Amino acid sequence: MIPVLCTHVKALSLPRLEDALLADDWALPGCLVWDYWRSHKVRDFTAEPWHWATPPDPSKSRTVSGTRKVSMVMPVPPQPMCPPETRVTVSYDVGLAHDEHGKDILHVKSSAVSHDVPYGDHFSVEEKIEMLREGDGVLVTKSWSADFVKRTFLRSMIVSSVKNSQKDTCDKLMDVLQSYADEDGSPLDSYFGSPLSRSPKDSEAALLDSDGEEFMSVEGDDSPFEDIDDGVARRNERTPNLWRRNSIHRACVEFEVWELQRRTTMFHDDWRAPFLPHDGQKQSRWVDERFQKHPSILMAMEKAAMENSPPIEAPAAMVPQDHWQVATDATTDKDGWQYATDFYKKSARWKAKATVGLCRKRLWRCSYVRLPKLVTPRTIVVQVWELQRRTTIFQSDWRAPFLPHDLMRHRFRWVDMDYNTHPWFKEEGTALASAEQPPVAAPVGWEAEGWVVAHPGGPCDSRRWQYSSDLNRSNNRWGSQSTGLGCRRRLWSCVFTEGCRVLL
Repeated sequence: MIPVLCTHVKALSLPRLEDALLADDWALPGCLVWDYWRSHKVRDFTAEPWHWATPPDPSKSRTVSGTRKVSMVMPVPPQPMCPPETRVTVSYDVGLAHDEHGKDILHVKSSAVSHDVPYGDHFSVEEKIEMLREGDGVLVTKSWSADFVKRTFLRSMIVSSVKNSQKDTCDKLMDVLQSYADEDGSPLDSYFGSPLSRSPKDSEAALLDSDGEEFMSVEGDDSPFEDIDDGVARRNERTPNLWRRNSIHRACVEFEVWELQRRTTMFHDDWRAPFLPHDGQKQSRWVDERFQKHPSILMAMEKAAMENSPPIEAPAAMVPQDHWQVATDATTDKDGWQYATDFYKKSARWKAKATVGLCRKRLWRCSYVRLPKLVTPRTIVVQVWELQRRTTIFQSDWRAPFLPHDLMRHRFRWVDMDYNTHPWFKEEGTALASAEQPPVAAPVGWEAEGWVVAHPGGPCDSRRWQYSSDLNRSNNRWGSQSTGLGCRRRLWSCVFTEGCRVLL
């Protein structure tokens, strides 16, 4: 689906929207579906009964999922060969789930068919609206597509017509939501803080022209993500970064690294690095005790996942005392593996038998000793992405990413090659926005040769910027032209050399 809207509606109450959408009667003021279609001047609006997959139950979780159809007669804009009105049937899929922070996510998917317009039975207009409570309001995203069930030589014309109508539909949707926000008045409790909130009356909604990444919701109470983190660990919560702390004064340091693997099904034996989209940083295979990419591993996740032993970048002037060893005890099998149905953090969920385990983990250990003098100093190439966004595609006010969902996905101005916080950054999160060069503070014993803007390896402009509709990780979504695109990135690179002598 093609993203077309992403904006933050200040002071909008998400529970109000939920209660009205989950009610049996939709033909009432205050129901988003009714108010939206009423703005299109429809008549004969009729809603069929609900078909619940997970019905509402006040005594349990608010995880809800259901479908229903509505029919109406809608006016048609003046077009050649088109009637003044058409019968329309819209199938709705409404769901309420929770993200990893326990916040409600409301999604409304619709499939609309116009029965009386030419070739109306050849296609349907698919739309998806997601609403997530954020800050002192609600983050609203909308995407669309035209789904063809029959071939027609007018396909390109139909797609163009549907695309051109999206601006009007977005305006009507935002007018309805803003009217609710104006009635609600007082802001909600802040999650990310009110400075990040924007009203669509104050700034134009972001209009995108190509595929972008969407938010992920996690349904159910017994989710394996019950104790999941936000994907980027705060500095004081991470596994101790040994070269930053007291290791510089020690002659020997022991590293512990967890190896994670997943298989396709319980009937397969194709164990490999975690590969599902929701695995996140676990896809790096080598992680710390919090299942985040280990801070001593500087290479990209995809490359790290191909290594058969922990690809640790040792602190300056230190070498491994021995080979990496797998830790085994009574809670592991003979190869040190523990098994579970997902990557739980609670030790009690892991067993030594692989009978029904889809995931497994094991602990590696290795001691590193300090050398008083280096014979051949190592060099490390550190690469960092700089990300920027502009208000609309008609402006040139490029700056650090500022939309609420940028912060949710940790799209800060400076990120590593996997769009995560680099372990050498001296600041965190939004504090990175003011830095004009990568805010890297190398550990003691490493000397920088100077930052340069590197070629990204793909199409770019003369200043080596790449452009896209959103801050995507996929390289094939970035090009050299800025026309119609609201995001850009460029690659910075620096060579760090190991000091020839480190005092103990």
